[in-house]
Amino acid sequence: MRLATTHALLVSTICALLLVVIAPTAQTGAVQFVGKTKYLNNARAVVVHSIDDSTKLVVDTADAMDKYGIKGTFFISTEMDPPPEERFFNQLQVWLLWPRMRKAVENGHEVGAHAVTHPCSRPQSDTTSDTYRAFCEANYTDFELKGSRDAILKHTGQPYVWTWAYPCGHCATFDLIQKRIAAAGYIVARNYPGEAQGLHVRPDLQTWASNPYDAPYTQVVQKAGGRRGATAPPIDVASLDAKFDEVYEKGGIYHFMSHPQSLDFGPEGFYEKHLAHISRKPDVWYVPMGPVYAYHTIVERTDVRPLSNAGGKARFAVSNTLDRRIYNGSLTLEFNAPGSIAVFADGKKLAERTKAVTDRWNEEYIRRESDRLFVTVRSNTTLEFR
Repeated sequence: MRLATTHALLVSTICALLLVVIAPTAQTGAVQFVGKTKYLNNARAVVVHSIDDSTKLVVDTADAMDKYGIKGTFFISTEMDPPPEERFFNQLQVWLLWPRMRKAVENGHEVGAHAVTHPCSRPQSDTTSDTYRAFCEANYTDFELKGSRDAILKHTGQPYVWTWAYPCGHCATFDLIQKRIAAAGYIVARNYPGEAQGLHVRPDLQTWASNPYDAPYTQVVQKAGGRRGATAPPIDVASLDAKFDEVYEKGGIYHFMSHPQSLDFGPEGFYEKHLAHISRKPDVWYVPMGPVYAYHTIVERTDVRPLSNAGGKARFAVSNTLDRRIYNGSLTLEFNAPGSIAVFADGKKLAERTKAVTDRWNEEYIRRESDRLFVTVRSNTTLEFR
């Protein structure tokens, strides 16, 4: 009798120990880190739109983009009252644009710098000449680079200015100028190559630029170049749409640029027809230029490592040493995990995503696809699975 009791007690003790030892291991095994996704929310492709110049039609462009859910970068020249002889077609004082740009930033757009005075007087001729280089060195000053940046920060509420656009595409290839742009804090600078030769129409970049300070785009969507007298590319909506379809099928970044003064507006115009074609796709990330380049760096520089379990809960540290003023966006991590599991970031439960379209860069949420769990979170946090 005593032997039977002792045996039963021994079995019970062993079982209890097994529960303590095995349960946490089973929980850890149930949550497996797969990797970092190429794009936010594991999107298939990306759409980026950039818009140049401080004209009154910037307002119409922003309204059209909001109508179709397209996010973009507005490259604004910040001179308060340019003299009439230096104004672009339909240009107005930039202070009249600031209220609309503040609203744009609140709605997920970005304002990028396009200099203060938009220096563009040097004709596009021999870009290897001493006079051309002298023009670039004289015009890419702290006044132009930092002055436009500071005005955007002051008037829009945007936390940082990530992007620069070369006025008229000048000076983009000079290493000295690129270094000045980087020193002013910009992480990417968009070019506008060879307008006089028609090279600006379709540079055909379909991913991140290998040199972010001489970054082209996929194609222009406009009926003329930004400068007076430029040859107008033919408008063929089917061709514009086909280029997007090509990039989308390849899982690339479709970046199209426009000058507002070279667009038409309304649902029957080529611009809005193209916006309608590319808009509201649930597997596309709609994002401005600066944040998508910041995302690329965040993904490359972020480390994800498992931590010791706490009470049988799987835990992971998500960390990098990037400047959080600049790299303040989220990244998406893929896990294999049970459908019933909850995810906490620094103790805060992440909500399940309900929106159909991905159109922000700094939100936090989870999204499930069967046993695949996508966790979109900001860096330098601890994830816990309960």
